[in-house]
Amino acid sequence: MPLSRRDAKRRIANARSAEDTFSLGLRLYTGEMVPKDFVEATQHFRAAADLGHALAQSMLGRSYSRGEGNDRDDEKAAHWFRLSADQGFAVAQYDLGERLFAGLGVAVNHVEAVRYYRLAADQGVFQAMHNLGTCYSLGQGVQQDYYEGARYYCLAANMGCARAQCVLGHRYLSGQGVLLDVGEAARWWRLSADQGNAGAQLSLGALLVGDFTGDARVPTDLRAGAKLLASAAQCVEPQYAAARLQALEALLRHADKREVVGACCIGCGATHGLKRCEKCGKARFCGMVCMRRMWPTHKRCCKKWAAQRDDAPE
Repeated sequence: MPLSRRDAKRRIANARSAEDTFSLGLRLYTGEMVPKDFVEATQHFRAAADLGHALAQSMLGRSYSRGEGNDRDDEKAAHWFRLSADQGFAVAQYDLGERLFAGLGVAVNHVEAVRYYRLAADQGVFQAMHNLGTCYSLGQGVQQDYYEGARYYCLAANMGCARAQCVLGHRYLSGQGVLLDVGEAARWWRLSADQGNAGAQLSLGALLVGDFTGDARVPTDLRAGAKLLASAAQCVEPQYAAARLQALEALLRHADKREVVGACCIGCGATHGLKRCEKCGKARFCGMVCMRRMWPTHKRCCKKWAAQRDDAPE
């Protein structure tokens, strides 16, 4: 049934009012041209959301999920994300998928999570593509399919998703869902590592120092590998805690190689402000704490390198 002229005018007025209200809320949220104020921003988001503004509904969901401008409330966050998602807003579809998958504010429902991930992925949200790759690889919410999982990882990786690039590197190393190709594994890890992904830095570093079986296209490069392992070891982000520990373990495994101990402190991965071991002149440490802690490991090579140093011609 067509709208009457009066109803059409009311809808247009509400849309304009919602957009203006949301725009002011967004400026308050970001601090653009006005002092940042989460509380007032949230009030504007709520006013626009009540008028059906999809982006305002998504931002209100974010406010509740982060506790910005009001108390954190996962149920209210899921409610507003759903209203926005059902209007077709891609970011809200992804956020709702995350909540359905983890059971934040809603009951766990992997099938529904996959449905919303797919809607978001179809609109180009690469985080949703990455998550679909995980769902297919693990068989969560869909029938397990390594090839479909790799396809979604590839889509996300080609859009610059560092996590997907790192995972895709592992797929090429193992041949899971793709043809085994160590060169391709190294290429994707390098792209991810260049974005600061500690997991990719760990994997590429391990490949370059010889921890994985390589091929002619990925020659061993101990110094470059050590630098990558050092970067992973220095990462302080909580989600990379395991990669940090594995990188330190890898550095210790190769503490008998001059290129490695000369590239970074094997005790912590530091690469700046290093001091050479006075005895062998090869190993470098960030300070006395790491030097003393690593001495039981380093002393096995220190004496040999010191002798070679003493025998070297002037």
